[in-house]
Amino acid sequence: MSRRIVFNLCAALAGAVLAGPVGANPAGSPQLPETEGSEVADAIQGAVDNVFKSAAPSVVRVESEDELGKVSGTGFFADATGTVYTLASVVGDGLGLSVSRGDQRWPAKLVTKDTRSGIALIRVDGAGATPFLKQGDCLKVQAASPLVVVGFPFDHDVSPSFGVVGGLDRKSQGKFFATTHIRANIPVQRGQGGSPALNLDGEVVGVLVSGMEDGAGCFVLPIRAAEKVRSDFARFGDVRHGWAGVTVQEMPVAVKGSRMMIDVVDPNGPAASQFRSGDVVLQVGDIAIREPEDALDASFFLTAGEQVEVRVARGEEVITVPFTPAEHPLDRKDELQALGPGSLIAP
Repeated sequence: MSRRIVFNLCAALAGAVLAGPVGANPAGSPQLPETEGSEVADAIQGAVDNVFKSAAPSVVRVESEDELGKVSGTGFFADATGTVYTLASVVGDGLGLSVSRGDQRWPAKLVTKDTRSGIALIRVDGAGATPFLKQGDCLKVQAASPLVVVGFPFDHDVSPSFGVVGGLDRKSQGKFFATTHIRANIPVQRGQGGSPALNLDGEVVGVLVSGMEDGAGCFVLPIRAAEKVRSDFARFGDVRHGWAGVTVQEMPVAVKGSRMMIDVVDPNGPAASQFRSGDVVLQVGDIAIREPEDALDASFFLTAGEQVEVRVARGEEVITVPFTPAEHPLDRKDELQALGPGSLIAP
C-alpha cells in the first residue's frame, strides 16, 4: 500500500485510531484491528518525517532588531540564489538582519515587504547555492488536506508540526483577509511565523502568517499569493498592486452565476473607457466571480501595468475585455492593509 493511500485511509479513520484503544467505540464510529491502526500511525509518522527531513535544510531562523531588542522568526529559501520568504513583522526595518541554520549564520538584507499579504523577501549574501523548496499547487489544498509546518518555535531547533486543513477562509473575527487564507488545525508557537506549510510530497503550498488566539490553529497564506510579491519585485523592483477604479455591489439574484455588479466607475480611473455601471463581473483572470469575497481575491492578484482579461455580462451579451490596472494615485498602502500577521507567532 502506497504512503499516500495509507494516509488517505488514516484521514478517514483518524477518529477511531487516535481517540483511544480499539473497543472504546462511540456510536457510529468505525473500529480498526490493532495491527492496522498501528500501520496507519506508522505511515503518518513516516510521511511527516520524510517531509521534515527533506524541508529542514531549506528553512532558516530569521533575526532582526528593533527598538525593543531582538526579533526572531522563521523563513525559507525560495530559490538557489539566496532569496528567503519570511514575514514583514519579523524583519521590521531590516536592522541587524541575519539568518542562521545549524551553526551557520549569514548577514541578510531586506529586499521588499508587502503590507497587504504580510510577506517580506530578504536576500542572504555569501551562503553559496542554497537548497530551496519546490512549490506545490495551493489550489488543490482543501478541507482535510494534510499539512506539515517546519519552523523554529521560540529558541528551539527547527521542528515539524502536523495537522490538517480546517477550511479556506476569506475573513476572521469580522475582518477580511486581502486574499483567501488556508486555516490549518496546527498549533503554532512564537517564532514560527514565516514557516513553510508543505503537502505530503514535500512541496510548499503556503506561508504561516498568523496564529489563532487560543493557539490551537493558524492561518497560512497560499504560496501563489506570496509568489505575486516575489514576481512583482523581480519584474518591477517593487510590489505593484493594481487598481481598477470601480466599486461593485452585491445583487440579490445571480446573473450567469455571479451576484457582483459594477456600481460606480471612477471617470478618472483605468476602467473608465471599458466598463459601465450595471456590468456583471463573471471572471477576472483565472478567478471566477460568484460573490463579494471573490472580488477581493481578484483584486489582490491584479498587478499595475499588467493586462488581465475580464469577462462581464452586459445586458444579454457576455464580453471579454482586456484590461490593464493602474497603481492607485494616492498609493494608499497602509489603508489597503487587511488582516495582518497575528501576535501569537509574530515577535
